[in-house]
Amino acid sequence: MIFKPKLTVQRNAVPEDWLITESNIDFLEKHKCPDAFVNLKESDVVIWVDPLDGTSEYTQGFLERVTVLIGIAVNERAVGGIIHQPYYEHDTGDIGRTIWGLHGCGTGGILPVEPPSDRFLVTTTRSHSNSIVQSALDAIAPDEVLRVGGAGYKVLQLLEGKAHAYVFASAGCKKWDTCAPEAVLEANGGTLTDMLGRHYQYGKDVSFPNSSGVLGTVTGVSHDDILAKIPDNVKQAMSMY
Repeated sequence: MIFKPKLTVQRNAVPEDWLITESNIDFLEKHKCPDAFVNLKESDVVIWVDPLDGTSEYTQGFLERVTVLIGIAVNERAVGGIIHQPYYEHDTGDIGRTIWGLHGCGTGGILPVEPPSDRFLVTTTRSHSNSIVQSALDAIAPDEVLRVGGAGYKVLQLLEGKAHAYVFASAGCKKWDTCAPEAVLEANGGTLTDMLGRHYQYGKDVSFPNSSGVLGTVTGVSHDDILAKIPDNVKQAMSMY
């Protein structure tokens, strides 16, 4: 595939020489393109790239939590994504793995696992917590809270069955942090919205900050039920942006 001028690439400080403009078409040969994407115009597509999601984790040595994110948005909605874990350690000793998802095709590179049925687990920020974030967590009342960095890694925790929900009631992340994770999670049947239940828009002219937080849930967990537990003070704080 060749990136042409009308296709927009939004990126978080990606050096020009890192951009690969051609890729093999092996995936396209094995999967039928969903009908919704057959006749797209290049101007309908925006690519959101974060070459280092989990910067704080990287600097502090939590390398497995570091991801590279490439999200594909069509008509402002996240529809495809790649989450690459360069430091993931396989049982065989191999390093690195790549997970992908596309609406209408499902996910690859990972075998999703259901979270435990006897406990409710939530993943949230490790380094950007505040009273509003904690208020949301208290209202949801999980049995355990996993505090880790990186939006990509948090969504991988959902897919690996380590958490039922990803809760971040703060304005701390950007569109390039969530486009790919949202697409991958939803390709597997989950849901990712802001803390008010709205999907983010990923068009080329949108503002970069995700000003009203992030709520992600795995398939089988009621997104609406969790939204209903969010207290008014959190909703008001998220509505101010």
